[in-house]
Amino acid sequence: MKFISTQVSLLVIFFVTFSACDNKKADVPNDIVYDSIAVSKIYHLENDSTKPSCSVKIKYIYPAQYADSVILSKIQREFNYALLEDESYEALSPANAVDKYITDYIANYKEAANVQFPDWASSEETDDYFSFYKTLSSEVLYDKGGVISYQTSSMDFKGGANSSTFYKNVIIDLKTGDVVTEKEIFIPEYKKMLNTMLTDKIVAQNNVKKAEDLLEFGYWGIEDIASNNNFSINDKGLTYIFNQGEYSAPSLGAIKVPFSYSELFPILKDNSPISNLSGK
Repeated sequence: MKFISTQVSLLVIFFVTFSACDNKKADVPNDIVYDSIAVSKIYHLENDSTKPSCSVKIKYIYPAQYADSVILSKIQREFNYALLEDESYEALSPANAVDKYITDYIANYKEAANVQFPDWASSEETDDYFSFYKTLSSEVLYDKGGVISYQTSSMDFKGGANSSTFYKNVIIDLKTGDVVTEKEIFIPEYKKMLNTMLTDKIVAQNNVKKAEDLLEFGYWGIEDIASNNNFSINDKGLTYIFNQGEYSAPSLGAIKVPFSYSELFPILKDNSPISNLSGK
């Protein structure tokens, strides 16, 4: 019997130890080493500085070292795609992905110049009207407790007044290296309740009584807003972002809708990848 008791005790100790390792506390750093790439490139048509140009600037923060090389590779692939906006860059190293993106961007500008404004020289518009600008940047918003909250921004200007800035959030579960989506953290029937919460929160943010009152501020369709998987997280809660033009006039920029975990508690799933943050 003593032998059996010893076995049981060892099993209990092992389970507690394993659970503690498997679910990091929210304030425990993830031990990832990050590096960054900062590059700026300008190309003038026919390499003539007096002619229209395209300009691309990239600030890329990426994970360079992690104990699990398989997980590291998966994260780099996800971040490449999030920042550079195309699957063709996923499998490349961060440096090679950035180099290829710049080469492709200039090639696409040359093609656009030939197709969209072949007669630019005879136009009365300024050279800037025919110039393109692209700025890509990234930021690690949260990097503790076995999860990473990563955000990219993309500013695109293509002549005239056609500029836009878009944000994309990626949540990574370090246990798997996979992206965490709404379905992983919310109960199956979450959608209707979450959408109502989004509407109510935006109404409250703007100090109006109902969603229809937001029309005069440049918002539209807020009463029918739907969650979009574009959210960031930290140890306090979760913040949704709706990019300019999704539910508002472009001049208003992005709509940011923060929730505390206590507000979301009724629709949070038990034992999700962010349970150590949310407490559920």
